[in-house]
Amino acid sequence: MTTYALLHTIFFFFVYAFLGWCVEVAYAAITTRELVNRGFLNGPICPIYGCGMTVMIAVLGRFTMPSSDMAWYQNVLVAFFGGMVITTLVELVGGYILYKMFHTRWWDYSMYRFNLGGFICPQFSLLWGLGSVLLMVVVHPLLSKPSAAIPTLVLIWLDVIFGGLFLADLIVSAIQAVGFSKQLARIDELRKAMRTTSDALTEVIGTSAMTMDTLLDEQKLQLTLAAMEGATNAAELRDQLIIVKGQLGQKLVPKKKKK
Repeated sequence: MTTYALLHTIFFFFVYAFLGWCVEVAYAAITTRELVNRGFLNGPICPIYGCGMTVMIAVLGRFTMPSSDMAWYQNVLVAFFGGMVITTLVELVGGYILYKMFHTRWWDYSMYRFNLGGFICPQFSLLWGLGSVLLMVVVHPLLSKPSAAIPTLVLIWLDVIFGGLFLADLIVSAIQAVGFSKQLARIDELRKAMRTTSDALTEVIGTSAMTMDTLLDEQKLQLTLAAMEGATNAAELRDQLIIVKGQLGQKLVPKKKKK
C-alpha cells in the first residue's frame, strides 16, 4: 500500500465513522421517537462503522468498483455476501471488546432468534449485507472520485486533525468509563465540550429524521384515504350504473301492444 493510499484509508475511516453515527442517530430517532446521541464516544463518531468500511474497501474494493472486470450483478453478489461476513465479524469482535472494556452494550440482539451472545444475529447480518451493497456499489464510488483530487498535504492535515480529535475523545471516554473524570476537572470540561457538539448534531439529524418519517407517514395516510375514497366512489358509481342499466333495459324491452 502506498503512502497516499494509506492516507486515503485513514480519511475514509473517519468519513464512514461519522456517516455511521448519523445513520445510528436517525435510526434511533425514527424507531424510538427520541433524540439519542449514539456511540460510546463523546464526539459524533462510531468507530465500528469506520473499521467495517475500511476492511471492506481493502478486501472487496477491487471487486466492487466500477473499474473491475466483473459484471454488475457479480459486483452486487460480492458486496452482499462479502460485506455481510465482514460486518458481522466486525460487529461481533467490536461488541465483545467494547463490552469487556466499558461493561456496557451499545446494541443487544438478545431478543432476536439465533443470536450469538446478543452481539450478532442473522436478521441484522442480512441488513448489513444490503447496506454493504449500497455502500460499496453506489456510495463509495461516488465519494472516491472527489477524494482522489485532494492534495497529499491537505489529506495529511485532515488525517492529523481528525486523528488527534479521535484520540483525545477515546482517552477522555476511557477515563470517564473508569470513573476518573469527576476527579479531573479539565478532562470533564473537555468531555462536556465534545458532548455539546455531538448533542447539537444529534438534535439536527434526529429531528430531521423524525420530520421526514412523519411526512412519509402522512403521505401514506393520504394515499390510503384516497384509495378508500376511490373505492367508495367506485362502489357508488357501480351501483348507479346498475340502476341506469336496468332503466335502459326497461326502455329497450319492447312494450306489448294492448289487445
